[in-house]
Amino acid sequence: MADTLRIVTCNIRNGRAFDGMDSWPFRWRRLVDYLCSLDADVLALQEAYTFQIRTISRGLDGHQVIGDGRNRRRKSEHVPVLIRRDRIEVLDSSTLWLSDTPNMPGSRQPGARFPRIATTATLHDRTTGHTFTLANTHLDASDDGRRLRSAELLADWSSDWTTPVLVGDLNASIEAPELSPLLAVGFRDTCPSDAPGTNHDFTGRADGPRIDHVLVGPPWSVSAATVAIRDGRLPTDHWAVVVDLRLR
Repeated sequence: MADTLRIVTCNIRNGRAFDGMDSWPFRWRRLVDYLCSLDADVLALQEAYTFQIRTISRGLDGHQVIGDGRNRRRKSEHVPVLIRRDRIEVLDSSTLWLSDTPNMPGSRQPGARFPRIATTATLHDRTTGHTFTLANTHLDASDDGRRLRSAELLADWSSDWTTPVLVGDLNASIEAPELSPLLAVGFRDTCPSDAPGTNHDFTGRADGPRIDHVLVGPPWSVSAATVAIRDGRLPTDHWAVVVDLRLR
């Protein structure tokens, strides 16, 4: 429906990883086809390098790309957001580092192997007239303490966001204690509790953990939410989460 907004989040798997016949050169066409089929107004990606973003943005004609890389030079992995230009206007955007110095490029939490970031944007939906804030992130994969600290930072920042939507690979199920700061400030899961898993490690299975999420604040209502599973050769090692939202 015209007044629903489709948000999609998908971890596209680091294009520099060696995954045999699932490596980037062998699967990029499948991934572009998969993402196109999801028909997102806002598409959030994780584990994306510039060459992957370039390929995907060419395939998804009509989308604006926002977001910087996570290292000191704003290069390396991104958590970009692709915005449908004919519907949504980007009012502002920024990259924040999930550290105690969020505006310092390349900063990281103690003990972290890599910096972690959030791409944030204030977006105006021309169809409905609503303005909202979207944040896309990818939390630490190896340490629940660092995930907890990141969730605390995001929860704190969200107090300045307009009707927020938080998406990404949080590397934890929604019931995990480290995500509790997000729930405490009013975010809620958009998927039903029995939704399929998202992380399948190139097996295609749907019974793994659901660690990819679209979380919303109180003003949003959910028209539909699903995990986008498809048959055949696999586009990436996570299934995408697809959510249709309305502002009450």
